[in-house]
Amino acid sequence: MTNPNFTDEEEKPLDPAMEKIRRKMVRLLVISSSVIIIGLMAVVFSIVYKIDRNKPDQSRLPATTTATMTDVVPAAKQTITLPEGFVLESSSLSGNRILMFGADPEGRQRMFVYDIGTGKQVTEIEVK
Repeated sequence: MTNPNFTDEEEKPLDPAMEKIRRKMVRLLVISSSVIIIGLMAVVFSIVYKIDRNKPDQSRLPATTTATMTDVVPAAKQTITLPEGFVLESSSLSGNRILMFGADPEGRQRMFVYDIGTGKQVTEIEVK
């Protein structure tokens, strides 16, 4: 045993019982390694999925959001002109937009949406 060079000795074959145990252990090693690798791949996939899912989707954002960022006018003082005889019932502010709800002289319910950043009317909606 003091000489590490075993040139003359060859490995003797294992007896059949030990060979059967060795094969079972190799099979167990391959199966458990495969399960661990598949589990790690699932964890990495779920992390990448969660990161990608939390990014804001640019296609879902309103088209005017990007326009509002580029066309921003200093809004120190603005005037909004409503139609003649329009009776304002309520208003609501959301971000850079203001919604005004009311009735025109004929009694029809109407809504006006204005962009405060640009000072322009975005849309007019008639409620029936």
